[in-house]
Amino acid sequence: MRCALIALLLLPVLANSSWAHPDKKDPGLVLHFAVGGHPIEDGEWEDETHRWTAQLVGKPAVAMLGPTEALALNGTTDWLTLGPGSELQPRLPQKELSVAAWVNVADAGRSGGIAGWMQHDRQAQAGWMLGTRAGRWCFALAGQGGQGLTYLNPASAEIDFHRWHYVVATYDGQTMRLFVDGKQQAESTEQSGEIRVPAAGDLTLGAFVDSRNRRPLQGALFDVKVYSRALSAEEIAAVAKKNDNLIAWTPPVTTDLEFAVKPYLQFGTTDSMIVMSETTRPSTMVVEYGPRSPLTERAESAGRRLINEVQLTGLKPQTQYFYRVVSTDESGRSATSELLSFQTAPTADAAWSFAVIGDTQRNPEVTRKVAEGAYALRPHFLLHCGDVVDDGHARNQWVKDLFEPGYRLMSRATTFPVIGNHEQNSHWYYDYFALPKPEYYYTFHYGNSQFFMIDSNKPLGPDSEQYQWLETELAASKATWKFTCHHHPCFSSDVDDYGNHLTGEYKEPQPAWGDLNARQLVPLYEKHGVDIAFNGHIHVYERTWPLLRMTVNQKKGVRYITSGGGGGGLEDPAPQKSWFSLHVKKAHHFCYATIQDRTIQFKAYDIEDRLFDTFELTKPE
Repeated sequence: MRCALIALLLLPVLANSSWAHPDKKDPGLVLHFAVGGHPIEDGEWEDETHRWTAQLVGKPAVAMLGPTEALALNGTTDWLTLGPGSELQPRLPQKELSVAAWVNVADAGRSGGIAGWMQHDRQAQAGWMLGTRAGRWCFALAGQGGQGLTYLNPASAEIDFHRWHYVVATYDGQTMRLFVDGKQQAESTEQSGEIRVPAAGDLTLGAFVDSRNRRPLQGALFDVKVYSRALSAEEIAAVAKKNDNLIAWTPPVTTDLEFAVKPYLQFGTTDSMIVMSETTRPSTMVVEYGPRSPLTERAESAGRRLINEVQLTGLKPQTQYFYRVVSTDESGRSATSELLSFQTAPTADAAWSFAVIGDTQRNPEVTRKVAEGAYALRPHFLLHCGDVVDDGHARNQWVKDLFEPGYRLMSRATTFPVIGNHEQNSHWYYDYFALPKPEYYYTFHYGNSQFFMIDSNKPLGPDSEQYQWLETELAASKATWKFTCHHHPCFSSDVDDYGNHLTGEYKEPQPAWGDLNARQLVPLYEKHGVDIAFNGHIHVYERTWPLLRMTVNQKKGVRYITSGGGGGGLEDPAPQKSWFSLHVKKAHHFCYATIQDRTIQFKAYDIEDRLFDTFELTKPE
């Protein structure tokens, strides 16, 4: 380690005196953490001013990243805390402020903190934070003369991932400014006066943490400074120029073309199947396929893209096909998948099955167990009830937390999802799934059934687009079985999502017991004979009695099933049983349904493959 540090100090990029022990030459410097300065010992890190000691949370680790060592942060459990901001406030800037950091971001979701002390909730907005937001650099601050927090988060400040950047935020008591690599990207005069002091929260590095939020940074930090003055544009530009070879460094590109997301299936029908994949560089995708090996048919994507999709057409119903994907970049380098297989949808008179999973979010090991458990039963397709990832803006979560653990299932059985609140309507949802327009709602037929997929993040009242579409589609449906799927529950026994059932504090005059927006669809379900309404959002399993007009009706009622156990943190039911609930289970789980003619058999399994709920229903002729 000492040899590496000595070599680093000889690099021209690190010759700038503004990096190593600059305290006496840096007027107004309050705090300065730099990798290569004081060592990290016993989970503590002393800063270069000798006035601050940070505690490591998780396991941040020093590692080489290009031409420099840096503190690597995993984006979930790693950051540094200096303690409660309320205790440290006298030592922090009161009115004028600069935050300067050398940072390398591997992936960015809705938000992540580099350095700051900020509170952001409906009741209180205060403090300051330099970080990321929706894939761009961001500076937030609240002054005594402003309203709430002001966010500088311009489109021009888009993050160039895996590259080193010098990001600086300044505030002089009247104007906020954001600089990236020595160039100003945004400014605002919405805030003024002394910085508003948060009522709670810690001073943190590598994360934004307050009483309601925890947004770690995924990437690495080399150097972080805080000043009690506003750095000038000339000072900031000078530091960037002296270290321009660090800014110019680019990560090495492997000569091999690889799959970032291995092949997976989308929107399978009786005579077609969509195959998708993502490669590390733009490529064309060829799908070789056929009912037996060697594969004699082929279909090719149009143009070179990172995410490719190819639709195979003219297939036979209820038939097994084998397929292989070969992607090729402009240099002729190729990536070839293993030999995979799928089955086309059956005809209306055949028996078939499907799995149900919801709220996989960001727990890849649980998601892997859920997906493997479902695949072991060989479903024809997967119904996903939304919150497929924890942060829809974070591409790495799609790759590492969904597609990698779900590969065996998703490469052999098509996935039909609905969009959850954690997707945040991100473009990645629409990029990674190939669904009928407008994609956030759609319908599909399978066997003798029809599924109606709905976006419950949007208004669902009688005048809404989706309500009117759903009423038309349900009225026209000739299917034996009708199923709906949306993320939020019409009925839920959750302890605190729809009023606090421990304290009796309710937003409505009485307990809501579910999402009131989604419940506006219940009259349509009852009118048109929906059999089961699937949802996620609440991280439990729950099955209701058959319900009609807010009472139990065994002959004509609609069953509501919550399957939110794909990986998100588990939740508790209310302390007393609700009138509509037949079975509730706090467990990570998946569901499996088989249908033949007018009979459905339904089962729910935990991740230890233990069956904990089942029912069978046969419709009268």
